[in-house]
Amino acid sequence: MNAKTFVILISMIICFCEVAFSQSIKQSIQTALENNESLKSQKALLDNSYQNFLIQKGTMLPSLSLSGTGTRSSNFQTNQDSDSYSISLNSSFTLFDFGVLDAKKRSSSRLNEASKLSFKKFEDDLILSVAKVHLELFKAIKIVELYESSLEIRKQQFLAVKNRFDLGEATRSDLLRAKASISGAEAQLKVGQANVKKFRESYKTLVGKFPDNPILPQIETKEPSELETKIRVGMENDLSLKILMLEEKALKEELRSTEKSRLPNLNLSGSLAYGDSQTLGNNISSGRISLTSNLTLYSGGQKKAQVKIASNKLAAKAIDISVRKKLLQRDITTKWLDLNALRSSVIAKQEESNALNELYESVFEEWKLGGKTSLDTDQAYQNFLNSELELVTATTDILIAKFDLLAEIGSLRSEIQLR
Repeated sequence: MNAKTFVILISMIICFCEVAFSQSIKQSIQTALENNESLKSQKALLDNSYQNFLIQKGTMLPSLSLSGTGTRSSNFQTNQDSDSYSISLNSSFTLFDFGVLDAKKRSSSRLNEASKLSFKKFEDDLILSVAKVHLELFKAIKIVELYESSLEIRKQQFLAVKNRFDLGEATRSDLLRAKASISGAEAQLKVGQANVKKFRESYKTLVGKFPDNPILPQIETKEPSELETKIRVGMENDLSLKILMLEEKALKEELRSTEKSRLPNLNLSGSLAYGDSQTLGNNISSGRISLTSNLTLYSGGQKKAQVKIASNKLAAKAIDISVRKKLLQRDITTKWLDLNALRSSVIAKQEESNALNELYESVFEEWKLGGKTSLDTDQAYQNFLNSELELVTATTDILIAKFDLLAEIGSLRSEIQLR
C-alpha cells in the first residue's frame, strides 16, 4: 500500500461521517448522562447551592413571625382556676449595615454559579470517560478478532506441517512447534477475551448498561491547528479556571462582608400583641416599634482574626488560579505533542505492517518449496501479527488523544453536539 492509499484509508477511519459518530459514542454518552448513578447524586446535591443562595437572599428581607401562648393557673386555697392567652406578631428588618448582607448575598450568588459549573465539569469528565472506555472496548474487540484470525492461520499451518510430516518433508520438531503455536494463539485469544470482558464491565459501570458492538467514532474534528490558538481557546473555555475565578469573587465579597461587620448597624423591629384572660375578665393589647444599633468595641481579637482568615483564603485562591493556568498550558501542550507523535507513528506502523505482510507471504511460499523452515514461517507471521496489533492500538490511540485534547481546550461537548 503506497502513502497516498494509506492517507485515504486513515481519512476514512478517522473522518468518515458525522452520522456514524452519532450512532456510536454519542449514543453511549447520551445513555450515560441519563443512567450514571454518580451524576444523579451530583444533580441532587446541585440544588443545595441554590437553596443556600435563597437563604442568604432572604436575610435581606423583613422577617415576620407569629407567636402565641396559653396558660392555666390553679389556686388550691380557693380552688379556682384562671385561664389566659396571648398572641403576638413580630417583625424585624435591617435598615443599614454598610453593605454586609449585600456582600454575603453576592458571595452566595458567585458560589451558586461556581456550583453549576462544577456540575457541568463533572458531566464533561463523564463524557470523556465514556468516550475513552468506548474506544478501549472497540480496540479490545478488534484485537480479539486479530487473535481469532491468528488462531485459524495457526491451525492451517499445523495441518500443512502435518501433511509434510506425513510425506517425510518435515521433522517432528516442526510438527511440535506448529502445535505449540496453536496453544500460544489460544492463550492470546483467552487473554484478549478477558480484556474485552473487563472493558464491557467498565462500560456498564459508566453508562448503566452493557454495550452492543461499539462503532469506531468517525467525525472530522475542528480543533484549532496552532498550539498557541489551542492554549488561548483552552484558557477561555476551561471550567476549572472559571470555577476558581468565581470562587475568588465570592471570597472578595466574603472579605468585604467580614471587614464591614465591625461597623455599626441599624435594625428596625416591631410587634403587635393581644392578650385575654376570661377568668379575670380583662384583655390587653399592645404595640411596639424600636430602632436598635450595635457596635463591637472589643472582641478579644476575633474580628481581626476573621478578617485575616478571609484575606488568606483570597490570597490562596489567587495562587490557585495562577497554578491552574500554568498546568492548563502544560497539559494542552503535552496532549498536542502526543497527538502529533501518534499521527506520525501510525504512518510508520502501517508501512511496517505492509512490509511484514509481504515478508510473511514470501517466507511462506519459500517454506512450501522447502527453502525456509517452519520456525522461519512462524516467526515471520508473529512479526506481522504484532505489527497489526500495534497498528490497531495506534489508530485507536489517535482518537483517544484527540478526545483528550478536545476535552482540555473545552471543545469536546460541542464536537459531540451535546447541549
